[in-house]
Amino acid sequence: MTKTVAGQNTRHAEVAIVGAGPSGCYTAIALRRLMPDAAITVFDRRMTPFGLLRYGVAADHQGMKNVARQFDRVFASPGVRFVGNTGIGRDLSLTDLHAAFDAVVVATGLPNDRPIGIAVHPDARVLGAGELLRFINADPDSVLRGADADSCRPLGESVVVVGAGNVAMDVARLLSKTAEDLVGSDVDDEARAALEAENLRRIDIVARGPRDRVRWDAAMLRELCELPGVGVSIDGEQVAGDGEPRVAVNVHFAVDTRAVDHRDGRAVLAGTHSASNTEVEFVADTVITAIGFVAESDAPVDPVISTQIFRVGGAQSGVLGNLAQNRAAAKNAAAQVADALSVRCISKPGLAGVEHLLPARVVDFADWRIIDDAEVARARPGRCRTKFNSREEMIDVVRSSDGVLV
Repeated sequence: MTKTVAGQNTRHAEVAIVGAGPSGCYTAIALRRLMPDAAITVFDRRMTPFGLLRYGVAADHQGMKNVARQFDRVFASPGVRFVGNTGIGRDLSLTDLHAAFDAVVVATGLPNDRPIGIAVHPDARVLGAGELLRFINADPDSVLRGADADSCRPLGESVVVVGAGNVAMDVARLLSKTAEDLVGSDVDDEARAALEAENLRRIDIVARGPRDRVRWDAAMLRELCELPGVGVSIDGEQVAGDGEPRVAVNVHFAVDTRAVDHRDGRAVLAGTHSASNTEVEFVADTVITAIGFVAESDAPVDPVISTQIFRVGGAQSGVLGNLAQNRAAAKNAAAQVADALSVRCISKPGLAGVEHLLPARVVDFADWRIIDDAEVARARPGRCRTKFNSREEMIDVVRSSDGVLV
C-alpha cells in the first residue's frame, strides 16, 4: 500500500495481530485511532472472530458478549482485515509474519486450563472448566467434541468444582440452570444434552483460600443464589434456597487438595481442611478444575529478540484479565507499536507477503457475517442464536450463500 507525499513514495505501516479475541480486537481498535493509515491484518486459527468472547464467556451473559458489536465495527472499517481459519504455527510461522509485517502483535491469550497440580487417578474423570465452557459455547475445537465418545459422556448427578474465581461461579450457575433458565442465551443445547446437565443434583465448590479471600465477584454469587430450585450453603451455613432444592450447591473454603482418587466408579477429591487440620473427601461423578489458564505449549515463540514483535493480554501477562483489563493492555500495546514505527523504516509488504502461505480455506470478515446471520436466523426457541458447532457447517453455509471461501 503506497501513497505519494511531496514527490516521495512512502508506505503505510503493515501490522499483524495474532489472535482475534478481545485483546487482539481492542488492539486493532487502538491502532486505528493512533495510526489511521496503517493496514492491520488480524489472524485467527478459528473460523470466527472474537475468541474468548464467543467461546469462553458464559452463554447466559449476553450483555458481556455484546462487546462484539464494537469489534464488528473495527473489522468493517477500511484497512482492517480478518484472516480466519489460519493458524500461526500451523499454516505459517511467526518468522513468516516477522518477515512480512512492520510489527507483529501476539494476542493468543491463555487457551488451556491450568493443570490441577496434584496426583490424579487415570480412571477419575477430571475436566477443565475452560474446555467445559467452550463445549457449552459450541466451540468446534473443544476436546469434548472429539472423536472419543467417552469425552462428552454425562457429568453424572454430582460434580466437584475446584476453584474460587468467577469461572467456578460460571460453571456452577450454568450447570444449575434448566433449559428455561437459559432463555435468551446462545447455549449449545446439544452439548447440554450430551452432558445431561439437567440430571445434576449436587455441586461442591472447593476453594483453597479462606472465605475472606474469595476471588469471585459478589454479583456472581448473588446470581447463583437467586436461581429458582437451587440451594446454596457456605461452609455448612445455608445462604439461599428453602425446602428441598433441585440442585444443592455447597461451598467449602480453606481446603488444601491432595489427590484425585477413584473409588467404586467415582472420583474422590482428597484434601485437608487447613483451619482444623482435618482430612476431608468429596465424592463425585466428575471433578471440574477452575484454577486458571495457561498458554499452549506450542504457542508462538519469538524467533529472535526483535522490537517488531509485541505481546498483549494473557500472552504478555500470563493472566486472563477481564474486558476492561484487556482494553487497557491493548491501548498500551498499540502505543508501543505506534512509538516503535514512528522511528523505523516502513518497508514490509504485509498480507501480500504471506498470501502464498495461507491455507486453502481462509475465512474473511464477509464470510463471518454470513455465518453470523445464519446462526441468528436458525435460533431455536428461547435462544438468541444457535451456533454452528463444526467447521464443516460453517464452510457449507458460506458456500450456500454464494460467499467466496478462498
